Amino acid sequence: MRKAGWIVGKFLAMYLIATLVGFGMYSWFNPLMMWVAVFTLMPAVSALLIYGYLRKLSFSNETSLHESFVLSGVWIILSFCLDAATYVLIVPHFNHSNPNWTFFRDQSPWIWLSYIVLIFSAVAAQRLYRRTFNP
Repeated sequence: MRKAGWIVGKFLAMYLIATLVGFGMYSWFNPLMMWVAVFTLMPAVSALLIYGYLRKLSFSNETSLHESFVLSGVWIILSFCLDAATYVLIVPHFNHSNPNWTFFRDQSPWIWLSYIVLIFSAVAAQRLYRRTFNP
């Protein structure tokens, strides 16, 4: 249960940061700046959060790669669900428009690419963990 709590807690931190950065860049600049931030800043933030997860739960070097992939897989599933709820239902509701059922198609390939980048963040975090931490 402790492990699940850390997975969800780190995910919520990552999702909140990504949402604030994304909305900020989109609102203050333009959609291009939002995507630049998503593919530069957020992989680093995600990698640091994954690294913190690995350090906190002190996985062995042998199991750390598996745990990194489990974490990123759960994050992708949770992110998909929250993206669907947020951008398909909640944002259109507050904009007084119909639900955006085509969100994932409209944002392809960018949103799918951001999920793939999350996997690369997990690998980077695991490599950093293997170099700097020996439980």
